Amino acid sequence: MVQRCILLSLLWVTSFLALAEQPVKIFKAGSYAEVLQRRQEQSFLLVFWSLDCPPCYKELTMLAEEIKKQPQLDLVLVSTDTTDDIDEIQQKLNKFGFTQVNAWVFQNDRAQQLRHEIDPNWYGELPRSYLFDDKHNRQAISGILKPFVLQRWVSL
Repeated sequence: MVQRCILLSLLWVTSFLALAEQPVKIFKAGSYAEVLQRRQEQSFLLVFWSLDCPPCYKELTMLAEEIKKQPQLDLVLVSTDTTDDIDEIQQKLNKFGFTQVNAWVFQNDRAQQLRHEIDPNWYGELPRSYLFDDKHNRQAISGILKPFVLQRWVSL
């Protein structure tokens, strides 16, 4: 009986930890390469957003709905705000249901350097999305990602 209680307790703790939110990480020089490295031969969606970007919230709403339909979708969210905003960023992500999404926030005072590392042709407009195929060919999209574009990409 004691062994069953211990086993049930371990299962409960394990399931709780699996559902716990992933912390927002600091996106600094080299983080983009890390994201790519961890997803070798995998397609994924990389989305840049900000707390003060109303169109970003429309896109996050659409992405949250899409994740519910297709939980296998590998989504990486990067806030272009600063680490000072990390608590508010985490709250927003939780509100949208992104507790299990790989989430990042720009390192303070490095926005221009980080944007250039990601894409020298990106000047900071938001939202900004990159659709990567399994060979890491990417399609850059400025503005709100249209659901039909995302669905077409997912079907490929």
